[in-house]
This record gives sequence, C-alpha cells and structure tokens, in this order.
Amino acid sequence: MTSRPMLVLLQRDAAWSIWHQFRADGSFEHWYVNFEQMLGRGPATLDYVDHKLDLIVRPDGPVTWKDEDELEEAGRLGLLDADAVRHDADRFLRERPWPTGWEGFRPDPDWTAPALPPGWDDV
Repeated sequence: MTSRPMLVLLQRDAAWSIWHQFRADGSFEHWYVNFEQMLGRGPATLDYVDHKLDLIVRPDGPVTWKDEDELEEAGRLGLLDADAVRHDADRFLRERPWPTGWEGFRPDPDWTAPALPPGWDDV
C-alpha cells in the first residue's frame, strides 16, 4: 500500500503489471513491475497470483530486482515455477515495454472518487 499517486497498467495475457509510481508533487518517479499470473475478474476484484519477483525500473536506466529470495523460497516449496518466472522477467527486459505512454498522466483535479456499488465488499 502506498499513499503516493500511482497508476497500474494491466495488459491481457502479460505475465506482469506495470505500476507507475509518482512523487507527491505528481511528477513521474519510476515503474514498479510485478510479475504475476492474471486469473480473471471477479464481481468486484481482479484476481491474480503474485509470482513474488518484482523490478524497479528508473527512467534514467537503473533496474533493481526485488524479492528474489521470496521467488526462490516459493519455488523450493513448489508454489510456482521459479525458472518460468525468471524467463518472464528476462522477456520483460528484452521487450522493454516502457515507457508506456502513461508517465505524464495527471487526473483531472475536478474528478471525485467514484461511489462503490452496493455489495462490493461481499466477495
């Protein structure tokens, strides 16, 4: 959870989501990449399995791996195929799907938070 502005880009059939992290002043800071398997949509949810491994990609080039130890432990426990997740991470870096075009997004200051539909938390 973060209190800073964020925009998450989900792409159908991608083995990752790209989280655009913004500074408190609204300027773009970095991409946070979450490797995952999307399962689909529930009535009020997006359901996915987190594959533990994450990346931070800075606009000026540096890439920082996160949670490699969690990936190895999950693989050792048989919860996921760690080699397949590393393959997805290699593919992400080869394809370089960033910048995404959303780095300059700013919400309209007149927007209000939408009301959640009745029963949204019954899931």
